[in-house]
Amino acid sequence: MNNDSEIFVEEYQMDTSYVEQEKEGLITGKVTEEPSEENPVEARYKFFLQVFMIIILLTILMGTILVAIYSPRDGKLLMAPTFFNGSHDFYPTVLLVSFDGFRADYLDRNITPTLNKLSKPISFYVQNGIKAEYMIPSFPSVTFPNHYTIITGLYPESHGIVGNEFYDPDLDDDFYYTNPNKSWDSKWWGGEPIWVTTVKQGQKSGVSQWVGTSSIIKGYTPTYHYPYTPNVTIEEKVNQIMNWLDLPLSERPTFLAAYASEVDSAGHKFGPDSVGVNDSLKYVDNFALSLLEGLVSDHGMAQTVSSNQIFLDNVFDVSKVRPIECRPLAGIRPYNDSDINDIYLSLKDASQNQPWNCYLRDEIPERFHFRASHRIAPIFCIPPVGWILSTHRDFGNSSPKGMHGYDNLEPEMRGIFLASGPTFKEIASKKKTNVVKSFFNIEVYNIVAKILNLTPAENNGTVGGILWND
Repeated sequence: MNNDSEIFVEEYQMDTSYVEQEKEGLITGKVTEEPSEENPVEARYKFFLQVFMIIILLTILMGTILVAIYSPRDGKLLMAPTFFNGSHDFYPTVLLVSFDGFRADYLDRNITPTLNKLSKPISFYVQNGIKAEYMIPSFPSVTFPNHYTIITGLYPESHGIVGNEFYDPDLDDDFYYTNPNKSWDSKWWGGEPIWVTTVKQGQKSGVSQWVGTSSIIKGYTPTYHYPYTPNVTIEEKVNQIMNWLDLPLSERPTFLAAYASEVDSAGHKFGPDSVGVNDSLKYVDNFALSLLEGLVSDHGMAQTVSSNQIFLDNVFDVSKVRPIECRPLAGIRPYNDSDINDIYLSLKDASQNQPWNCYLRDEIPERFHFRASHRIAPIFCIPPVGWILSTHRDFGNSSPKGMHGYDNLEPEMRGIFLASGPTFKEIASKKKTNVVKSFFNIEVYNIVAKILNLTPAENNGTVGGILWND
């Protein structure tokens, strides 16, 4: 997913000068005022323990089911709280937490007791909720496309974030995920994130470090926002969420989201079967415990070895193409369109009797939903799990020990979905099981919208929410 070993340590880093600017002016969500209700610390605990929890694999969903009513006069959302814990009223609320790179089978290592408790039928929380067999990422199974898919319900070809880095020939500009000047402009971001849907329909949102929240999308930003900052402690992340939940009822967000990169970073640096990944799993398990449970992930991770790295410099003249996009896959964009066919034929010939495949954009298999955008390179090559397509020019000889981005149906790319709360207790009761079939991550947007009683924007997910239509 990243381009070199130095980047693997923190996959979603931003220039600290931009972070400071955000801290000074744009972040209204870092609240310091005292909540109007009494005993806020006790209220926090009771809130999580008594009121609700939703958990979605590689992205945590926590939520309650309350009543939301639209005023026919002005279209504004009038919300009547139906939960009272002795000191606080609560509207329908969802907390979505992404544990980037948390592969579905990581739960089988028995080093995440909090998460394992959530995934077992004997758990109090899962008796009140459901667990998906696994959650399937969108293609390519890399961070920026999938985080934005989770939040919009759109395939990458539809929302426009087709990789962590890519070129747009219509804009004649490059998107690069770690560079604010190259990624924060609203021109890149299509679709409607759930935090925009929330604000447009009269509710409030608070989002911490999620992909796209530093950008103005459709003229909106989250009500409260905190940009990605490396090396933030568990305590700081939890306190940030708690500060928003401690706001007076009229100011409190009903949709909250947070992002944690530790598992993904460790997987790239050390490999998915490493002690480093196990340590990161313990870290995020403590994070979940601090939040009193809840979890989702955007994709998995695969082990790689240097002998499975293919250097395309040996196949064609790479000086004729822009920097390779979407490593470990290879999006290849010639500077001159007249070179497309010759380079494609060279790659096609080289891949004969090899485990990797190359396609012209219009020939990419339909099941990937990865054709309908000029931001997708005109030639796209897909290696098998664990292999890397690379060039000496763009990546040197670097060989990460773990990668993702591969075929989104491969087991190593699977994420997790766990969900708890009144709605999910009812679903489990109707299905007579707390384990539901696997589903694609395009479904998350509609699930959240239904819980919050929002009218969803156009998206690729199941109308009405897949959990209510299965």
